[in-house]
Amino acid sequence: MLKLTLAFCAATAALMGTPALAQDAPEAGQDIIVYGALPERDDVRDAVRAVSRERGSDQPLRRYFDPICLHVTGMNARANSFVRERILANAREADVAVDDRECRANALVMVVQEPAELIALLEERQPWLITSDNRTTIDASLAAQEDVLVWHNTEDRSAQGTRLAHSATVPGATGTASPLNVSVRVNSTSRARRLGAAHSTAVVSGVVVLDMDALVGMDLERVADFATMRLLAPGLEARRHTFDVPTSVMWTFAVNEGQSELTRFDRAYLRALYGLRPNAAASVLTAAVLREYESEQ
Repeated sequence: MLKLTLAFCAATAALMGTPALAQDAPEAGQDIIVYGALPERDDVRDAVRAVSRERGSDQPLRRYFDPICLHVTGMNARANSFVRERILANAREADVAVDDRECRANALVMVVQEPAELIALLEERQPWLITSDNRTTIDASLAAQEDVLVWHNTEDRSAQGTRLAHSATVPGATGTASPLNVSVRVNSTSRARRLGAAHSTAVVSGVVVLDMDALVGMDLERVADFATMRLLAPGLEARRHTFDVPTSVMWTFAVNEGQSELTRFDRAYLRALYGLRPNAAASVLTAAVLREYESEQ
């Protein structure tokens, strides 16, 4: 039987990485000049459009509205704690609310040796974690033998991001209209509009599953930063885009390849996503990321 908490030595030692090589420190008062050109605006736009699965002006972007309550498991206690704290620090930097108290987890990062066995175990013991729509995506990832499984469960909320109240009546119904036979969530705080969505879409839980074999030899900082992007940005589909300019920690995610930490693009993406109004449409994300990217000093 697959254990959700795994103890390992060689893999953990490899994950911890090696100390950075010593570098000569600049003399006091000496200016440090960094040369290089920023990507063109079109490059940033193309990157956002390539990695985002969400489209259109009538569907709101998906993201967390409730504070993040994160649980990391699968490595030793020290590694789990390090990855958790770094992800939470990344979240705070992007102005994502974080719950550091004893709380019910709504965000999970799991490192396992057999992802397919984990999915089978979750379906048996915690079936509510995987909806039928998510199972289709997970099955496709397993069939492609991907090293990462990611899914998010969502619910509709008001345009302001607040939870919808349950009701057995239809708002505005009068006269002979009969109440509903069951109590359902009713969006009574929003009204129909010609532009923009009358509701928002909140992530109520998110899961990132990482194949342990793919992480051997990889620094924990990189593991945490990659998990940050996949967990906090549900609309990402990074595997179909090869990042060259601008760069991203999302691709390529392999030992000795790709970026070692969150890049300027990654940070701009998260700040833009969580800086938009709750019911913001997917069509406004590209411009928001570009603004954040160019505003960073």
